[in-house]
Amino acid sequence: MEYKQLDDCFVACDAEDLLSALTNKADYIIIHEDYKREFEENTQLPITETEEMAFQLGFRGWAGIWGGTFFHIINFFSKGSKQQKKIDSKIRKYNLKRLNGNEILLYLRQLNY
Repeated sequence: MEYKQLDDCFVACDAEDLLSALTNKADYIIIHEDYKREFEENTQLPITETEEMAFQLGFRGWAGIWGGTFFHIINFFSKGSKQQKKIDSKIRKYNLKRLNGNEILLYLRQLNY
């Protein structure tokens, strides 16, 4: 998937832009190079599909039920801004792909199916 072919990419240059795109459930979000470093340092990145499948198999399907509950509890008590907690919560619906050294592409998981 080459992001330059996509017409409806939302480009996020800061946390406010990213939260807006996540709230509106944009199909494709590009994390611009100016915000990339801050994004990687502050955000709990989503796990890959392979890691999630292995996790689900290891717990015989119960990981999805309990994992979401534990995530919300940990996120509630974690240090960080309210805005960052919302980003961490909403980004779980997205897959991540590093386009190059300067940009990251986030796309909805449901687009894989």
